[in-house]
Amino acid sequence: MKKLDYHLHSYFSADSEENPRNHVLEAIEHGLEEICFTEHRDFYFPEIDFSLNVSEYFKEVNKLQVEFKDKITIKIGLEMGIDLRFKSEISEFINSAPFDFVIASVHEIDDIEVYDGTDFYLNKSKEEAQKEYLLACLEVVQNFELYNSFGHLDYVARYGAYADKSINFVDFEVILLEILRNLASKGKALEVNTRLFSESKTQEFYSDLLINFKKLGGEFVTLGTDSHVAKRDWAAIDKAREIIKKAGFKDVATFSNMNIK
Repeated sequence: MKKLDYHLHSYFSADSEENPRNHVLEAIEHGLEEICFTEHRDFYFPEIDFSLNVSEYFKEVNKLQVEFKDKITIKIGLEMGIDLRFKSEISEFINSAPFDFVIASVHEIDDIEVYDGTDFYLNKSKEEAQKEYLLACLEVVQNFELYNSFGHLDYVARYGAYADKSINFVDFEVILLEILRNLASKGKALEVNTRLFSESKTQEFYSDLLINFKKLGGEFVTLGTDSHVAKRDWAAIDKAREIIKKAGFKDVATFSNMNIK
């Protein structure tokens, strides 16, 4: 199974200050074969401007591709925050540049950021908040198709003032199976996001996702740390690769020009 990271951010994303070069050096040091930068772009995001300077982004990463061509493969990707109100603008943006890979993600719902300190979790039980988030994800996979992999289905489990933030597959099995069925039938990949992999419940959640995705005909899995700094939890990547393999997937997917390699 290939050693790679297909979800990382640098100072081209509004929520990161990391130099792209540091990501490359760190990846080489830890023996990765390939990385893909996936900088943020959201057309609406409360309080933060997640615009992206595409020309400067490509210019800088292109230089890194040339400099390190004999040491590592570097791809240029995008994490697109999907708000279906901006479906046409999002599609136009994705088509405006030769991105290798696009992650579709949900970061805000009804103009409220899914994050600590916002109203999203206000007066909601953990189950209510998680259900609302997953239903929003389902709406996206049913109504938007210009992407390669669906990102961090456990994003909602990162935040909220709950003693136990973890998300359990069985609690939302009907919704999650419908999400996975849509991804599988449309040839989309499921992302394994290692951001919370230090928690065993996260590993169990992704194991359940992967096993059921495979049963439903899912073919492609992508693997990413979602790291916004060069240093990351390398043990989490190794553990994720084990879980992916145990679920029956022989390898993780890679992309060029938004086509599976």
